[in-house]
Amino acid sequence: MMLKSFFVYGAVLALSATQVAAHAAINPVLGLSGTAVRSDVKRPSDNAPCGNGVNIASAIGKSTAVKADASGSFTVDVQNFNGGKDGSRQVTMKVNAAGDGKTFVDGKVTTNGDLAPASTGTQKVTASLPNGIKCSGGASGDLCVASFKTAGGFGNCVVVQQAGNGGAGNGAAAKGAAGKGNGAAAGGKNRVRAFRA
Repeated sequence: MMLKSFFVYGAVLALSATQVAAHAAINPVLGLSGTAVRSDVKRPSDNAPCGNGVNIASAIGKSTAVKADASGSFTVDVQNFNGGKDGSRQVTMKVNAAGDGKTFVDGKVTTNGDLAPASTGTQKVTASLPNGIKCSGGASGDLCVASFKTAGGFGNCVVVQQAGNGGAGNGAAAKGAAGKGNGAAAGGKNRVRAFRA
């Protein structure tokens, strides 16, 4: 009887070790400097969209942001630390416009990763901010937080900088101020507004 208990315990321990080793991260990870390692991987959930223990408000300003283009499209690197579905590089994404982690809406993944890769590695995944969203987080006022979750249940958040929004300046206003764009520089009143924008 004791031998049977030992084997059952061993099997449970082996399965637990497999689950602990089943990881994938999406780089650049919110709050990290550099590339993620296995111990940085989180399990995003409805209650903790960036994973347990992540303080989004304090981490957003310290994070490397991925830059979205004018259409809202951006690319991240999904890195898996083991093969199979538990190390899946296939993701879903939700976006928080305010950068505070409170309200997330579905985003769109346009080029996804492998569902069950045979080995470890890194794969580029392209996603898009939801239509009409205005990122307003961070000191620059143009950051969103994107929560990625793999088919294996792992993931994390990534900071996304929206093009032409917030502190980086508005492209049309900059062109108008220079007298090259939309004609806003032609009228004195509009020109002053362009400099203030």
